[in-house]
Amino acid sequence: MKTIEYKLEGDIINVSADSLWTIVGDGYANAGVWATNVDHSVGKGAPEFQGATCDERSCDINATGFSAITEKLVQYDTSLRELTFSVTEGLPGFVTLAQNHWTVESLSESTSRLNMHVTMEMKPFMGALMAGMMRKNLRTLLPTISNDLKIYAETGKVSPAKEARMASLK
Repeated sequence: MKTIEYKLEGDIINVSADSLWTIVGDGYANAGVWATNVDHSVGKGAPEFQGATCDERSCDINATGFSAITEKLVQYDTSLRELTFSVTEGLPGFVTLAQNHWTVESLSESTSRLNMHVTMEMKPFMGALMAGMMRKNLRTLLPTISNDLKIYAETGKVSPAKEARMASLK
């Protein structure tokens, strides 16, 4: 297997960690509301973890090489403000695991950040060929998520990029 990992320490967001957790934890199913690369999302399934609102989410996405994915929560902890989800449907055939671990970090009473840690495992031959492209996509995608979240958390409005994406879908 070829494994790639990518970590992003998110932007400082001028809201409390509890407020940020409300968006990404409690609102796990609603990423399509604020994330530019998620055109639509919906939660489904009875939650397996205390505090979660669903077990999975389905997303119509706008990312290179993907159109629709299903993600399953594999870890969710409200007290630690962290969750982990794995993509279970919609991956290219050479990707055997795509997992993202999100942690909401409290920096002060009124500031926080979302840290993301992506792990991908790929079949050896195609993984070796495609790893660079996958890393490049992550280097674009995760900062976009962080920026979109910052704007949405601080203003209650979507980012200009998300607004433009929504307009393009009409």
